[in-house]
Amino acid sequence: MNEQPANQWIQVAAGLKNASMRQLLGEVLAGTQIPAAPSKSQSKDLARWQKIGLLTHEAEQWKINEQFLDRTLQQASAQKPESSGIQRFFTGHKLSTMPAKPADRHAVMLYIRDAVITDGERLREEQLNERLRVFHQDVALLRRFMVDHALLLRAADGSSYQLGPSD
Repeated sequence: MNEQPANQWIQVAAGLKNASMRQLLGEVLAGTQIPAAPSKSQSKDLARWQKIGLLTHEAEQWKINEQFLDRTLQQASAQKPESSGIQRFFTGHKLSTMPAKPADRHAVMLYIRDAVITDGERLREEQLNERLRVFHQDVALLRRFMVDHALLLRAADGSSYQLGPSD
């Protein structure tokens, strides 16, 4: 994985917010040997860390991806904070003010949506909430706006979310 999205750190933060993922990452960092046949939950968490790019599986051992960390730090130091455009509604990465103008609100929601979900990805509600919480505590408000304005599609049974077909 040579290229990574500029907001990859959001997925790392969401993973760290998840207690089981945080515990598993701690075990890897501590050098604890992960069983060759991990539990179903551990397998899902390891796969998610690997998809994010933070962990690699080499020679039957899970390791931190130092290149991923280097690239993430380089990207963060290269980014200059904006005080115009949609960034005026943020304090750091937190959404501090909900835009009053519909066009601004749509642009902010589109930015958040693109930071938390990728094309072809299907997230359970709790996964989406973890990622949205990085931006704002009222995840239901963000999620509802994105669904109401077709930025996200919600499964008929409410079990998952994905990008709309025209995105």
